[in-house]
Amino acid sequence: MSTMKKIRILEMIDDASIGGGQVHVLMLAKYLDRNAFEVCIACEEQGFLADEARKSGIEVIPVFMDNRIRLKTIREVTRIFRASDFDVLHTHGGTSGFWGRIGAFVARRPMVRIHSYHGMHYLSKNHVFPRHLRVIDQALLCLTDKVICVCPSDYRKGLAAGIIKERNSVIIPYGIELERFQHRRERKMIRAQYGMDESALLFGNVGRLHVQKGQSYLLEAFQAVRNKHPHARLWIIGEGELKYELEKLTRDLGISDSVHFLGARTNVHELLSAIDVFVLPSLWEGQPISILEAGAGGKPVIATNIDGIADILIDGENALLVPVKDPDILGAAMMRLAEDAGLRDHLSASLKTTISDNFAAENMAKRIGDLYQEACNKRTI
Repeated sequence: MSTMKKIRILEMIDDASIGGGQVHVLMLAKYLDRNAFEVCIACEEQGFLADEARKSGIEVIPVFMDNRIRLKTIREVTRIFRASDFDVLHTHGGTSGFWGRIGAFVARRPMVRIHSYHGMHYLSKNHVFPRHLRVIDQALLCLTDKVICVCPSDYRKGLAAGIIKERNSVIIPYGIELERFQHRRERKMIRAQYGMDESALLFGNVGRLHVQKGQSYLLEAFQAVRNKHPHARLWIIGEGELKYELEKLTRDLGISDSVHFLGARTNVHELLSAIDVFVLPSLWEGQPISILEAGAGGKPVIATNIDGIADILIDGENALLVPVKDPDILGAAMMRLAEDAGLRDHLSASLKTTISDNFAAENMAKRIGDLYQEACNKRTI
């Protein structure tokens, strides 16, 4: 009895360090049906994604890609395609989306080419990006069979900007391992490991230390909270280029004894179990996985009312939403939750239901797997 040939998938992303796009690629590779698909990941040789993929038995193909135009990079990418008989190339983010689709064209391999946008950051009104990025994405459409947007707001913005077309685009939200965040370790034990008193009101933030994530506004807001609630504490989990600037800001604000920078962590699910309120004051987002994780872990969330976030959160129903770059209103929202345990419980329960019903890794992988299958079938007709 013959067995059907598995569809060979190459998931390509430039950066292997921990982040939303990398977590998504890992979830996709782990939860695609192994009976139907054979999955490899092309990324940096070392880093969170490469390490976790290998632990799960997923092949990692080392490749270096950055935003500089290098002949060496195109040679390396085309070599990968020519050496392996992939049926589907799925690129993630702008850098790999450029090199992957160009490389597939140069290599002249008859692969299905799918591209995922993990946030259309250069279309944000809250930051200035180079205009040529839109032109590049418009040009790459002719080398793309299908585009995946992770949230409705990205889909709408992409259509308006002409970087996606309705006929070949689809919205498929992120998915996370729900049980990983719902199976909570002892709150007291986690706090003790980090020298945190059990009675302290603990706010938490997860994200790159980058202007996008708005941590400077969070620190200003937290100053007001700490002045009124001296036992309040703040954990900031992540690494980035603003680390020293943000640490200096805590000293200037006189709150350095109450703010703890924990760096990049792979045990975010454990750390979330110790916090009381999750705060994400981003200036722009695609679909932040950190909110999905906090919500799955039963944490009340305060976040900025921006595209991507507002696709998940409803103010007063499953979260509190605040304007961008407004530490006064953010601080007021933080104090509101600090003083209203009933509201914390209501928001956390409602958001947990939202996440559980809509953002499971298994469902996300099934939808993308069906997309792969459908695209491959069209190629063979």
